[in-house]
Amino acid sequence: MILKIIIVMGTLNFALNSFASAVKPDFYVSPNGNDHWSGRMATPNARRDDGPFATLQHAILACRSIRTENHTPVIAIRGGEYFLKSPITLYPEDSRIEIINYNREKPIFSGGTPIRDWKVASDGVWKAHLNSVREGKWDFWQLFVNNQRRYRPRLPENGYYYIKSSEPSTPDMANLGSNRFQFHKGDINPNWNHLDDVEVLVFQNWTMSRFDIKSVDQAADIVTLNGHTQGNSGWADMPTGNRYIVENVKEALKKPGQWYLDKESGVLSYIPLPGEHPGNTQVIAPVLDKLLIFQGDPTNGKFVRDVTIQGLSFEHSNWVMGPGGQSVGQSEINLSGAVYAIGARNCTLSNCTVEHIGGYGVEFGMGCQDCVLERSQLLDLGAGGVKLGVTDILSNPNEIASHNKVYDCLIAHGGRLHPAGCGIWIGQSPDNILSHNEIEDFYYTGISVGWTWGYDTHAMATGNLIEYNLIHDIGQGVLSDMGGIYTLGLQTGTVIHNNIFHDINCYVSGYGGWGIYFDEGTTNILAKDNLVYNAYSGGLHQHYGMNNRVTNNIFAFATTAQLIRTRAEDHLSFTLDHNIVYWNKGPLLGSNWSGDEYKLDYNDYWDESGAPVTFAGKTIEQWRAQGEDIHSLIADPVFVNPNKYDFRLKPDSPALKLGFKPFDMSKAGRLGHPVPEKVMYPAFPTFPGPRPPQTISQGFEYLPVGSLPMAGAIVYEENSQATIRVTDDKAATGFHSLKFTDAPGQIHRYDPFMYYSPDFTNGVLEGSFDYCPEPGAILDHEWRNDDNPYKVGPSVHINESGWLYADGKRLVQLPMNEFAHIDITCGLGAKADAKWNLIITLPNKQTYRYENLSCDPKFKTLNWFGFSSDADAHTVFYIDNIHLSPVS
Repeated sequence: MILKIIIVMGTLNFALNSFASAVKPDFYVSPNGNDHWSGRMATPNARRDDGPFATLQHAILACRSIRTENHTPVIAIRGGEYFLKSPITLYPEDSRIEIINYNREKPIFSGGTPIRDWKVASDGVWKAHLNSVREGKWDFWQLFVNNQRRYRPRLPENGYYYIKSSEPSTPDMANLGSNRFQFHKGDINPNWNHLDDVEVLVFQNWTMSRFDIKSVDQAADIVTLNGHTQGNSGWADMPTGNRYIVENVKEALKKPGQWYLDKESGVLSYIPLPGEHPGNTQVIAPVLDKLLIFQGDPTNGKFVRDVTIQGLSFEHSNWVMGPGGQSVGQSEINLSGAVYAIGARNCTLSNCTVEHIGGYGVEFGMGCQDCVLERSQLLDLGAGGVKLGVTDILSNPNEIASHNKVYDCLIAHGGRLHPAGCGIWIGQSPDNILSHNEIEDFYYTGISVGWTWGYDTHAMATGNLIEYNLIHDIGQGVLSDMGGIYTLGLQTGTVIHNNIFHDINCYVSGYGGWGIYFDEGTTNILAKDNLVYNAYSGGLHQHYGMNNRVTNNIFAFATTAQLIRTRAEDHLSFTLDHNIVYWNKGPLLGSNWSGDEYKLDYNDYWDESGAPVTFAGKTIEQWRAQGEDIHSLIADPVFVNPNKYDFRLKPDSPALKLGFKPFDMSKAGRLGHPVPEKVMYPAFPTFPGPRPPQTISQGFEYLPVGSLPMAGAIVYEENSQATIRVTDDKAATGFHSLKFTDAPGQIHRYDPFMYYSPDFTNGVLEGSFDYCPEPGAILDHEWRNDDNPYKVGPSVHINESGWLYADGKRLVQLPMNEFAHIDITCGLGAKADAKWNLIITLPNKQTYRYENLSCDPKFKTLNWFGFSSDADAHTVFYIDNIHLSPVS
């Protein structure tokens, strides 16, 4: 019986390779083998009538007849390429087997097919005729040339386009999601070749939707897409100002390295890079979406057990977009692993490479327990790296995925097709270990743990251990609302320790590039001995949660704020103790620190810029009077060299006197591996500048009654009793306006509300709207910047009696059931002077002018232009003719 030796702390792959070399394999597989041979020889004999098998699948089947209680079959794979006709599949009857690379050779199992029959056109473009594509039997979205991913032609050639205006969905999609928008003239051409194969990639907050084009209204500059987004809420919509890319445009095929597949003719065109010619260039197009499958049946208690796979490479998995496009709520969770396991028990992948993938790399799904992915590389991933578990809360113990381990792996260059893929995703799965991995170059979250939004006590992502990982270069300005690590729901027993998270950056016109991110309902989690730096939006963010502890961490060099808390609740949110917080930009505390359901103490705070350290607007004395940070210090922690990211403490650090315990940051990341050459696979434009400012001109005439306001308006409603909808009840001009219906008992008195994100930074702006209240209605209208906490510019409050207040003064009473016109002007940027002007025109045309009203002197940009119903009663008011634009 073969004894498995695993060296946990060591270098490279000593354990399995050295032991395997001492064991004679039962079968061999080679690219020059034959499945009609015995498979007992490593090379063909001289007569070429015996030798190794040709396929691993045949060798796996052959092992069934030789496996005994005392003998575990071993298959050795010779180096070379194996182009798969179907996925390699292991069933429960294939349990107890070892599959190893022969003598350190490199076997590659490819789910693609080489493209060889190139014809070089007079313009230098290579062309290959693919009959199976022309016949509709094959399609692909990826192409790999000389071991690198190549991309299809896109527009614009650099950066992004921006949606001019959101549009109502077509009637068949109205209640499902968004499928139309207005584009800036010339950005989309209805005369493009094969318009129905052109795709639009719309970037939302934390995801991206991909659809092909259904039709283009050239006169109105409106594109209609096949499929719909995940819903009509703000995060899933296609609002004014969102970015998009147009892909697979034949007319844009101009740059070396680009390719285009004409599905009608079956012609693949490729523009070679300098030095490439058909004789020295390997071109592979993917065919199979899965390459290796562990096919158990956990529901019925049938498992694939005790399989070890070592030293193999799995490459070139396919992804084909369905007729409804690709639009998923989070983490590209619908996409499977190229290496896919269901009902696997005690199975190991060691020293493997998974590369050039259309979805996720490796997935230990339903019923997988005690499985290990170790010392492996997952590179060039269409979506994410590893998935553990499923999204559902399961009751059958056989179906629960748990106790799996991802150890000492490099997981890099993800999101190449689907930018919301995670480095590692853990769903409803407990007791997993993620240790000593390096995760880099993703556009969304590094590690995501949990799949329950809120406080459901049945959530199963508990007891997970996340330790000694190095996670960096996440987000890269492409998506928003992400974390180096992101958690959800009940996390009792989960520990995050001795990790390094750095360079986490969200889209500059978005939000949320956090180092450690406790999202909705995160409960009972412990984060200790972690280093977080250069997380743009904050080193730590808790949206809402309960009883979390953050202790003995270093948070450095965030920009928006250092520590973020979003929601106040009636229980203890978290305890922050014995941490060091070091920064030179932004405030210490951001967002909402109301109430007192949090505990902070024994922390060391230091603003390197020399600015006074305040606590949500309070002095340290006021903060301590609230009971917080009684023993904490505002003192330089005396790092060795923080500006070169050397956060070791010198012996005279005051943090040591507070009880801070230094930890060895050099232990994070992989163990004993040479650092591979950093080959970056560009996928989307990173770190784009801010989107262009968005003017507003909305009279609601073209919108159907009962619809949302569209055109970039983000609407928040708690329930169907308090809503914001287009109506024909009354209008200031035309026939339509926007009706705000309020109701008692809303969790937030300010609901419902809506806002636009104009993102103006300079000049003088004029904003105006018409307002018609019914008795009891209350309106708040504000201009805000995007500071954390935000600063308020012009602000108007109209109470239940119609009295309008501004700058703390009661100015004029507006009549009920009639439209009054409100006009505001205010300077931004160099024109900002903490003053604004207001003109009120009553229905009888009487005009009131108020100049030099005061606002926050730090208000210099307009990022939020909003309207809120602030009544706690059944009330109604109407808004019409909303306009915002620069003053000439």
